[in-house]
Amino acid sequence: MVDVDSFIDEKIEEIADAVGDANAVIGLSGGVDSSTAAALAYEAIGDQLTAVYVDTGLMRKGETDQIRETFDYMDSLRIVEAQNRFVDALAGETDPEEKRHVIGEQFIREFEEVAREVD
Repeated sequence: MVDVDSFIDEKIEEIADAVGDANAVIGLSGGVDSSTAAALAYEAIGDQLTAVYVDTGLMRKGETDQIRETFDYMDSLRIVEAQNRFVDALAGETDPEEKRHVIGEQFIREFEEVAREVD
């Protein structure tokens, strides 16, 4: 059986050792996986971490506000207001598979822009 407290402490130490004095960037979707990873990483390295949440304009109502409130303790949290860029990128696209591709590509562009600023 896993001792949760020991597991968490171990992961926090691993993250701190891996990052050292550098900065790190993590994508934050608001889901359980990315939220847990961001919380552990922030515990390990504080404001050396920039958590990036991209508001695509395609989120559930209130989701961006919930992210803002939940992760308010992270001074380095970046919320990218990219709604117009996503809508523009999707303009005229009707094929569902192509829409997924366009959304994925735009998300990567938004995330990489913040990552370059942090580095």
